[in-house]
Amino acid sequence: MSPGERAEAAEAIALHLLAVPVIARANRVACYLSMPTEPGTGPLVAALHDRGVEVVVPISLDDHTLDWSTYDPTAAVTPTALGIPEPAGVRLGVDALETCDVVILPALAVDHAGHRLGRGAGYYDRALAGTSAPLCAVVFTHELLPTLPHEPHDVPVQMAVTPAGLFRVP
Repeated sequence: MSPGERAEAAEAIALHLLAVPVIARANRVACYLSMPTEPGTGPLVAALHDRGVEVVVPISLDDHTLDWSTYDPTAAVTPTALGIPEPAGVRLGVDALETCDVVILPALAVDHAGHRLGRGAGYYDRALAGTSAPLCAVVFTHELLPTLPHEPHDVPVQMAVTPAGLFRVP
């Protein structure tokens, strides 16, 4: 995809998600900061911040768990060794998701049953275990598939958003 196409896709994803009632009413949303190869979350994070929604973003820890930090558009963001953008800032703790109204997470693909294909390290599956907030994966349109292989420990999502629209898992 060209940079222009990626920017258009990120804008479309933001517009679709901002119209979802659970996100429109949210006080605190967990959302990742996208890498250049992923569907962009920049417009979504900026719009949520502009609306006064607290956005918490993941911090990868050495033990393959996630901590969380409040997003601040003025804070420095540094890519990790894996290329994942992470902000400098106060850590909220690994249980910060318990206070989020919705969790927006990355995926390489999502199927129609909500099974999410991640990068294989299990960071999100560990973080999401026991989370009661609705989960929404962000993928490109061609990454929403009829079926995917999955493991018993994989945490399914209730929604997937693509530049073409929102898919709710039946």
